Amino acid sequence: MIVILAADGIVVQDADDLDALRLRTELGPAAARVALQTTGSGALVGEDCAGLDLAVLRSRAKLLSTAPDWAARWAAMVERAERGGRLTEDRRSVRVPIER
Repeated sequence: MIVILAADGIVVQDADDLDALRLRTELGPAAARVALQTTGSGALVGEDCAGLDLAVLRSRAKLLSTAPDWAARWAAMVERAERGGRLTEDRRSVRVPIER
């Protein structure tokens, strides 16, 4: 799944591809921090990583999904993120590197 971060929030692309979660933006660190916080999409973690809110991400991706087993694939993605140490302690966000 590709997540595009713009000043007005996140846009999900490739919602059915749950094997690789990527965050792309042209925003600099300060603007990315503001966009994530003001839209409730997540928070910046350092300059090159964001913690994306899983509930927000899931709601946006589910609207675009077409795979009949999408919910199970989403759960598997979250489980992989947890095993890989990419979930926050409260399990509300997933850490994703930012591609610029």
